[in-house]
Amino acid sequence: MTDFMQYAYVFLWGILAVLMFAAGRRQGPAAYLLSLFFVFMTVWYALRSFGGYEMFDGTLGIIFKCIIIAFLLLFVGAYFLLKRKNQSDNSGADDKDNE
Repeated sequence: MTDFMQYAYVFLWGILAVLMFAAGRRQGPAAYLLSLFFVFMTVWYALRSFGGYEMFDGTLGIIFKCIIIAFLLLFVGAYFLLKRKNQSDNSGADDKDNE
């Protein structure tokens, strides 16, 4: 990957983190979780680009993959919790309409 693309990824992840944090005020906690993910990606790519560390090789590569899997599990869990909450809220509203 060229130097330009490495720097572009750092700024891309950083911009996404700021945008999701701003959207968190309207969207709720799920947006803050995504913002935290984008901050992690910004730092990880910045260490690679600006620090010159091999962040995707060896032990650091394994740590990166484990953290990505943990975020994926958090996202899936949050999705199902929000979906279940919305379904229970909607069924409660339907019960009130039937009375």
